[in-house]
Amino acid sequence: GQTWRLSDLIAAAHGTPGLARIKFVTNYPRAMTDDLLQAVRDLPKVARYLHVPAQSGCDEVLKRMKRGYTVGHYREMMARIRETVPDCAVSSDFIVGFCGESAASYEKSLDLIRECRFKNSFIFKYSPRPGTKADELYADDVPEDEKRRRNNEMLAVQNRICEEDNARLIGQDVEVLVE
Repeated sequence: GQTWRLSDLIAAAHGTPGLARIKFVTNYPRAMTDDLLQAVRDLPKVARYLHVPAQSGCDEVLKRMKRGYTVGHYREMMARIRETVPDCAVSSDFIVGFCGESAASYEKSLDLIRECRFKNSFIFKYSPRPGTKADELYADDVPEDEKRRRNNEMLAVQNRICEEDNARLIGQDVEVLVE
């Protein structure tokens, strides 16, 4: 009869003898609750790593994707992550060339990557999938060569961020966990 939140499950698993590390992946942005962030911060066995797909930095594209959150909500979530778990690594997912993604929409995604400084981003070109709502509702109107260009540019932006952040660590004592 008890309702379990993800934070409750993580806290219960934390006490398991022999369990050295807890890591979960791909959390929905709207499910990134304060209690979950506190569990990541307070439980020593929980990895300070979160993967939270943004998909796009443009509200219009997110609406067409039926994601159920806005860029403002995502930014607010990132601020709560940085405040609650300052040393947390955050990665994300992005789709370039989704139906109706304009050059301006795409630039908003680049801006979000630059602002959030993700540890990593998994970047994919949109491709129609028969039977999906996107395929039924929208034309695949971004040319393949433009999708490829955007994908490569976004990867380059993310790689530069990783290189800059890694360069700051040179000469510092860092804890390395070997799994």
